[in-house]
Amino acid sequence: QAFDSMNIIAMHDFVDHKTSVIPYDPNAGWHGTATLSIIGGYTPGILVGPAFKANFILARTENDSSETPIEEDNWAAAIQWADSIGVDVTSTSLGYLTFDSPYPSLTWQDMNGHTAIITIAGDRADSLGIVVLNSAGNNGQNASHNTLNAPADGVNDITVGAVYSNGTITGYSSCGPTTDTPPRIKPDVLAMGSG
Repeated sequence: QAFDSMNIIAMHDFVDHKTSVIPYDPNAGWHGTATLSIIGGYTPGILVGPAFKANFILARTENDSSETPIEEDNWAAAIQWADSIGVDVTSTSLGYLTFDSPYPSLTWQDMNGHTAIITIAGDRADSLGIVVLNSAGNNGQNASHNTLNAPADGVNDITVGAVYSNGTITGYSSCGPTTDTPPRIKPDVLAMGSG
């Protein structure tokens, strides 16, 4: 019922190269469905998303069975596709730091706004007038360095962290600062992510 008022005008699966974003694996893709329901779901008295009754385009770029740099390329291709349709705002709840062997991983030092492919693509989208929102990540805090995932380090992207219902940052929410000079505070905004 929460999805009934959504106007989904386009979708594409950049992982399996098909139109439907429903993965072949029935256990995959649940996170995107959950975040979509929070953003655009509408069930009066139960759930009213901030973008209910908006037009949506859906892109699947994450391969749940692996973690490889091709997924950054998938996201870059998806943002170009979304731009060609006329997207105004994007919301992404994923991030990259550690890749499966033999691919070299990113490091916390790489969270500088200009290293990761997905970060560069997000900032390019920003320069074209697309508002890019992305989760900070789920790596918690570290007293000695940032715990961000790319593209949460984007210069112009809006990075979203999570708080409990009492306003304190959740134990899992990633944080900055970025490693460029001068360092930037991340996340940019916080939203309730637990409780």
